[in-house]
Amino acid sequence: MEEFQNKTALVTGGSRGLGEAFCRKLSEAGCRVIVNYAHGREAAERVASEIGGVALGCDISQEDSVKAMFEEIGGVDILINNARVDPYKRGSDCSDGEWWDQVMGVNLKGAYLCGKFALEEMKRKRWGRMLHISSLWAYQPAKERMLSYAAAKSAMHAMSRGFANLGAPCGITSNVLAPGLILTKLISERLSAEALAREMAGIPLNRGATPEEIAEAGINLMRSGFITGEIVNINGGAFMRP
Repeated sequence: MEEFQNKTALVTGGSRGLGEAFCRKLSEAGCRVIVNYAHGREAAERVASEIGGVALGCDISQEDSVKAMFEEIGGVDILINNARVDPYKRGSDCSDGEWWDQVMGVNLKGAYLCGKFALEEMKRKRWGRMLHISSLWAYQPAKERMLSYAAAKSAMHAMSRGFANLGAPCGITSNVLAPGLILTKLISERLSAEALAREMAGIPLNRGATPEEIAEAGINLMRSGFITGEIVNINGGAFMRP
C-alpha cells in the first residue's frame, strides 16, 4: 500500500463539496495539494489556506490554460479529475448545442487534458495515480436535463481505461470512482427535505454518503498500485453491478 507523503496532488474543482473533501483528506495524508477552481476563488483560497495548499485558477476546458497550469505546478503525482459543469446550472438563454459543448468541455475534455498533461510528468517519475470522478448517472437512462452529463460521465470510463493502458508500463494507475447520492451543501440547497427523503428511499442503505467517506474510499483505492482500469461504484447499493 502506497504512502502519499510529500506527493503533489491536483484536485480539479477543489473549492467545495467532494473536491474540498479530497483536498482535506490528501493533505492529511501528507500531500502538497493544489486546489483548482474556475469560479470559486474565495472558497478555493479558504480551503488552500486551511490545509497549507495552493489555490490555482484554471478553466480546464481550455488547452492553453491547462498547459500553463501544469507548467506552473511543475507536474503532479496524483490527479483527482473532479471538476464538472453542474447539470442544474444551465442558463435560460443557452441552446442545446451550447450546453452540450459546455458540459463536454469541462466534464470530459477538461478531464482528458488534465490527464494528458499529468501523464507526461508521471511517466518521467515512473509513478502516478489518476482518479476520475464519474457518477451513477453513467449507468442510468438519463432525463433530458441529465443527458449530456450522463454521456460525459460514461465516456470518462473509456478515457480512464485508456490512461490506465498508457500508464501501466510506468507503474501509473488510472481508475474511476462512480458515486451515487452525496450529501453536499449543494444537494441540500437543490432538494427539499421531502425530495431528499424520496431519493434516499430508493437507496438500499436508505441514506446518502458524506463527501468525506467518498473521498476516503477514493484515496484508499489509489493506495493500491495493482488496481488500474477499474470502475468502483459507491452508491449504497443503488446500482449493484454483476
